[in-house]
Order: sequence, then structure tokens, then C-alpha cells
Amino acid sequence: MPLQDLVTAEKLVPLLVEKCVEFIEDTGLCTEGLYHVSGNKTDQDNIQKQFDQDHNINLVSTEVTVNAVAGALKAFFADLPDPLTPYSLHPELLEAAKISDKTERLHALKEIVKKFHPVNYDVFRYVITHLNRVSQQNKINLMTFLSTTKIHQSVVETFIQQCQFFFYNGEIVEMTNIVAPPPPSNPGQLVEPMVPLQLLPPLQPQLIQPQLQTDPLGII
Repeated sequence: MPLQDLVTAEKLVPLLVEKCVEFIEDTGLCTEGLYHVSGNKTDQDNIQKQFDQDHNINLVSTEVTVNAVAGALKAFFADLPDPLTPYSLHPELLEAAKISDKTERLHALKEIVKKFHPVNYDVFRYVITHLNRVSQQNKINLMTFLSTTKIHQSVVETFIQQCQFFFYNGEIVEMTNIVAPPPPSNPGQLVEPMVPLQLLPPLQPQLIQPQLQTDPLGII
């Protein structure tokens, strides 16, 4: 089902995505292998089935593991007919990522993100914000991934590192900084300071299998 059919004017992020992210952030940010170790496939499938039957499902009460919930989240994005980042903008994103001057590169990427369909933009911001939170615990959860190309890795990593700049009118984070000031604490936004990370891209189911490579949530 297209992403646009899964949101409303009042609910800018698909409810299943929101429930999965909230569960992961409440119970499993420090889980080793988060977004890398496969959860139980049956549990993962059941999360989607139970959600289809009852949108008010409480994931905590289902006693599923955080890895199964992370798997369900990745499966959600993998099943979308189009990726979160529109195919039509991939060439522009990859070209912008090659710009050698850091400031110019970041501003170019920011202008491209503004071209996203509003629904894609809101969900992309939500996902990248979540990944930024996850990255703050990367010394514990060891969230690292392999990507087919360094350029794809660079794009995803840049969005995570510079989350404040891209989505919350923040300043560009200098990688020499240890901690950057957090953006405003509004719903769906960062609630903790961001730590620059040395992180390979996160979020796409294909990355679970060594022979399959992409960026983690299928966002690029």
C-alpha cells in the first residue's frame, strides 16, 4: 500500500511505524545487534497481522522481542511500493553527496530533501530522528551495517549525523564536537543531544542477510 494511504492530516506517521519506534526506544535502544540481528520471523509476521486486526495493539503486552519489532519495522519499509526516498531523486542525492565542500554538500542535500512529497518528508524526518537516537547508543548496541557503495553509506550517515540541520533548523554539527545541543523537544523530535557517530547506514531488511546489501530501512 502506498505510504500516502497510511497517513492522515492528523497522523503524519503510519501508526505501525510509530508503535514500533516507540517500543524500540522504550525497551531496546541498548540492545546489541539492534537492526542487525534478525528477530523471530513468526513473531515479526504476527506483529503485522495483529496490528491489522487491532490498530490499538500494545506491543509490550505481546511479549515480542525488540529484534522482532525492529524486523517488522524494516519489513514495513521493504514492502512499500516505492522507497521512502523517491527513486526520481536518487541521482540528485548521490551527486550532491560527491560535493567536496562540506557546507555546500549539506545545503545541496537539504534542498533535495525539500523536494520530497510532504508525506515522505515527514516520515523520513521521523525515521532519521529515531536513527539518531539509536546512534547515540552505538557503543552499546553496536549498530553497524555494510552498504553496497561508500556513496550510499555517506548519504545515510550524513542525514543521521546532521539531523538537526536538515530537519530542525539547527546548526551544522562539527564532527570534532562531542555533543551537539538538542533541537526543540516537540513530539516526534529529538529529546537527547546528538553524538556524532562513525556509523554505517541503518534500516533495510536486506542488510540482515550478509549476501544482500542496501541501506538498512530501505530509505535510500
